[in-house]
Amino acid sequence: MAEYFGDNHIVALQKAIRARAEIFAEQPLLANGGRILNILDPDSYGWDNVRADAERDGFIGLTMVDRDKTLTRLAKEFGSDMEFPYWEAFTGSPCDVVPACEKIVNGYAFPDGWTLTSLTHPDEETIDQSQQLNQATGVAPTPAYYLRGDHLPSVLTCLRDTQNTLIACASATMRYHPDGPLSGWLFAGAVSVSPDHRRKGLGVTVNAKLLCDSHKAFSWNTVLEQAKADNAASVGMITRCGLCQMPGLATIVVNMTGGYLTK
Repeated sequence: MAEYFGDNHIVALQKAIRARAEIFAEQPLLANGGRILNILDPDSYGWDNVRADAERDGFIGLTMVDRDKTLTRLAKEFGSDMEFPYWEAFTGSPCDVVPACEKIVNGYAFPDGWTLTSLTHPDEETIDQSQQLNQATGVAPTPAYYLRGDHLPSVLTCLRDTQNTLIACASATMRYHPDGPLSGWLFAGAVSVSPDHRRKGLGVTVNAKLLCDSHKAFSWNTVLEQAKADNAASVGMITRCGLCQMPGLATIVVNMTGGYLTK
């Protein structure tokens, strides 16, 4: 099992983010995203700080910000030739999400011997298998300590076949500061389905199970998921689980490395 996953720069960044626990505890506008620093409300945080963090880390995420306004400001701060990939933001409350997800999970007829479970403290083998499945499906693997729940409340949902092979997974964390603008919010994602089992509705079912079980564990008040606008499968999966797109809002990454991030 890899405690950290990626190239040398990405692994070094994951270690550095892990070491900033005291900073995250003191600053409500920052969140540990495992693989990337998350900044909430860059105007309040300060654009000088945004620039300094981006230059230090190579890439940072601006969580659920005004897309057009922020892209304009980023071009001014970093230059129009810089890469600013973004993901649309989808949110939902328990009263909308949990019933929709329970219906999906209860309505799926799994083959005999398949198991769908959620773990708040998965073992090393399960973590390794989830990382390998993430990588195989183009999803950037989450650091092992993050999935173990060492620093933040976390859930890993796993679907296994009769051979106990992991064929789908998803994860979620309560990553946001209790005194910050997203206090009580859950971030969910990293849904991965084995290429051998695509187009069977497994992604939406695993995501639904994740949201149901994470609410039982953490009583989150709002869930945030993200997807590229042109990723119809992810958008459909998220909205079927009761989340709604937030018009004009997106999570934007300042990528100073030119490297590939994730789906």
